[in-house]
Amino acid sequence: MQTATPMRPTTASDATGRIDVMALLVGGGLFIMFCLLLARVAQLQLRPPEKLRQEMEPRVSVRAELPIRGDLLDRRGRVLSTTRVGYRVVVDPTQLKQPVDEAIVKLARATGQSEDFVGGRIVSRLNENQRREHLRKKIEPLADVEGLTPALAALKGVFSNALGRGDAAPAEISVEAQAKQIVGESVENEAPTPVLKPIRYLPMSRILSDKQVADVRAAKVKGVILERVMIREYPAGPEIAPVVGLVGFGHVGVLGAEKMLNKQLAGTPGSVSYIRDAKGKPLWIEPGQVKPGEPGTDVRLSLDTEIQRIAIQELQRGVTEADAAGGRVMVFDPLTGEILAMADIVREIPDAKPYPWVEVKPKPAPVPGARRSRAVPEPREPTPPPPPPARYVTIYRPPLAADIPALHRPRCVEDIYEPGSTFKPFVWATITELGKARPEEIFDTEGGRWHTPYGRYLEDVTKRATMTWQEVLINSSNIGMVKAADRITFKQLHDAVRRFGFGQKTNVGLAGEAAGLVTSMKDWSKFSQTSVAYGHEIAVTPIQMVHAFSAFCRPGKLAGTLPPVRLIAASAEDVRGAIIERVLPANIAILTRDTMRGVAAKVERNLATDTSHSEAGWKYSMFGKSGTAEIPLTPPPGKNLRRPKGTSGYFDDQYNSSFIAGGPAEDPKLVVLCVIDDPGPGLIRAKHHYGTYVAGPVVRRVMERSLDYLGVAPSPVAPGPVASTTPSH
Repeated sequence: MQTATPMRPTTASDATGRIDVMALLVGGGLFIMFCLLLARVAQLQLRPPEKLRQEMEPRVSVRAELPIRGDLLDRRGRVLSTTRVGYRVVVDPTQLKQPVDEAIVKLARATGQSEDFVGGRIVSRLNENQRREHLRKKIEPLADVEGLTPALAALKGVFSNALGRGDAAPAEISVEAQAKQIVGESVENEAPTPVLKPIRYLPMSRILSDKQVADVRAAKVKGVILERVMIREYPAGPEIAPVVGLVGFGHVGVLGAEKMLNKQLAGTPGSVSYIRDAKGKPLWIEPGQVKPGEPGTDVRLSLDTEIQRIAIQELQRGVTEADAAGGRVMVFDPLTGEILAMADIVREIPDAKPYPWVEVKPKPAPVPGARRSRAVPEPREPTPPPPPPARYVTIYRPPLAADIPALHRPRCVEDIYEPGSTFKPFVWATITELGKARPEEIFDTEGGRWHTPYGRYLEDVTKRATMTWQEVLINSSNIGMVKAADRITFKQLHDAVRRFGFGQKTNVGLAGEAAGLVTSMKDWSKFSQTSVAYGHEIAVTPIQMVHAFSAFCRPGKLAGTLPPVRLIAASAEDVRGAIIERVLPANIAILTRDTMRGVAAKVERNLATDTSHSEAGWKYSMFGKSGTAEIPLTPPPGKNLRRPKGTSGYFDDQYNSSFIAGGPAEDPKLVVLCVIDDPGPGLIRAKHHYGTYVAGPVVRRVMERSLDYLGVAPSPVAPGPVASTTPSH
C-alpha cells in the first residue's frame, strides 16, 4: 500500500513567480500592441489611402492676393501701361442646376456670347465629370482590404509587390489605368497620374464690361461666379506696344519692358488665411491672418510718347511713299544714351511672293553593323535656273502676332541688316585717326569703275576721276574707301569695328537683342577688308548704329566717347556717374561730323518742295550719312531651308535703304536713324531707291519736328554747301 505524498503548501515565492510571468506576458503584449500602433501611425502618415488623404488636408486655407502692379510711364510721366480691376465669368459645373438649358441661355445673354459656345463648353465638362465619376466607382473596391474577388486580390498582390519594391503606390495609378487593369487591358508604359477629380473651375469669358457684370449678377445663376482679376491696359496705343511689352498669367511681365522691369513693377504679394469647416466653407479669419501686398514701383522709361508719335507718323509716310515692305526709326539722345523713340512698321505687299527656299532633307542614319559598300552614283540633277525676277517677302512675322501688337518683334533691337554706306563714317574716322589719309589728300577714284588688285569689281554712284579724302565720304565713294582701307592692317580695321560696339549687344535690357555679325579675326581676309570698308560683310541692329554714331555727336571733350544705352529715364546723377568709353580722339570725331554736313545738304535739296518746314527753310542744320545695301537671304526661323543653287546670297534688286544723322550740327541733341525695308520696284527702276531719297526725308522731318518739340534753339547758320548734285548711296 502506497503512502500518499503530502502536498507542499504554496509559498509566497511561488505566487510571486506567477505574478512575474503574467506581468511579463501582459507587458510583452502591450509592447507588441504599441509597436503595431506605431507602425499603423507611420503607415497612415507615409502612405495614407486616397480617401484619408483627402480628409487630412489642413483646415486653414491661404489665398494669395496679387499686389497692384506699378505703372510704366514715359520720360514726362505719361502713362504707357497701367493696371485696373475687372471681372470675368467662371462656372462650377458641379453646382449648376439640372437641366442646364436655362443656365446656358441666361449666361449667354448676360455675357454677349452665343448659346452654342456657352453650351458646348459647359456640356463637355459635365460629360467629362460623369466619365470620371463612372471610373471612380469602378475603382472603389480596390480600396477595400476584405472581400476581394480572386482577380482583384491578384491585382492587389501586384500593387503590394510594387510597394515592397519601392515602386508607385496604388493611389498614384490613374483612374483610367486601374480600370484597364480590371478589365484586363494592357497599361504598359502608362505614366502614373493622380486620380482625376471633378472639374469645378471653368473660365467662360474674357474681361466683362460694367453692363455685362451687372447682367451676370442680375441673372442669379447658381454655380456662376464673377472672378476678380487684374487687367493691364496700354493707353499709349499699339505703336509703342512692342517696346512696352506684355503681362501674362499671374500678372508677370513676359515681353519687352514689362519683362525687363518685372521685379520693380510686380511688388510683393499679400495673403489671406482663414479657417474652413468640413465642407471647405470659410468660417472665420483670426487677427494677423491678413497680410496686404505691397504695390509695385512706377518706372519711367526714356521714351517720349510725343517723339514716338512723330516718328510713327513720318515713318508711315516714308514707307507708303516708297512702296516699301516696312521701316524702322530710332531717336537717340547722344549725351545721356537714352532711347527717345523706337518705331517699327511692317506693311503687307500684295504682289510679294514667298521665296522659293529648298528644304534640306536629313541624311539617313547608318545601320549598325552593316558593311559599307560602294554606293552607285546617282545621276546628278540639273542645276535649276535662278528664280525669275520677282518681289519676294523679306520680313517674316508669325501669324499669331498679326492682331496683337505687343507680340510683334521689336526689329530695332532684334533684326540685323547690312548698313551699307552708313558704316563708312566709322571706317573713315579710323583711317584718319591712324594718319593713313589726310582730309585734303586726293584719291584716284578711277572714274567710278575699278577692279581691285585681286580682281573684284567696284563701282561708285558718283563717278569721278579724283576726290579728296573728305569728298570720298561725302560722295560715298566705294573705290576711295577701299583704297584707303588697304593702307591699314586687317587687325586695325577689325578692332575698330569691335571698338564701336558692333558684334556685341548694347545690353539695353530687352530680351532677344541681337549682337550683330562681325567676321572673326581668324576668318578675316582681303575680301573682308574690302567689304567692311564700304559697309558689307557686317550686320548691325538699328540700336547699335545710333549708339555708335553718338560718338560724333557728343560735345567738347566728350566727342569720340560712347554713353551706356538706356531704356529707363536717366537722372542727372545717372549721367554724371555713367562709365563712358572713348573710341575716337575728340578732334577726329568733330572733323568727321563737320565732313558729313555736306551729305545732309543733299537731302535738303531733294526736299526743296517739301511742305513740312517753314517758308524760311529748315530751322535746324544736321549732318549724316546715307546707305543702301541688298537684303541678305535669311531663311524663315524654325525651318531647315537653303537657297536654290545658282543664286547669290542676296535678294536680287531688293534693298535696305537707310539714313543716319545728328542735329543740330553745331550742338547735337539727337541722333535719328531710319531704315526703309525693300523700297518698291518703281523707285529702283528710276534709281531713286537710295537712302538719300527714301530714308533721308524721313530723318530730316523727324529731326526738325522733334527738335522743335524739345524747344531747341534754331541753328544760327545754314548747312554747308553741297559737294555734288549726284545722290550718294
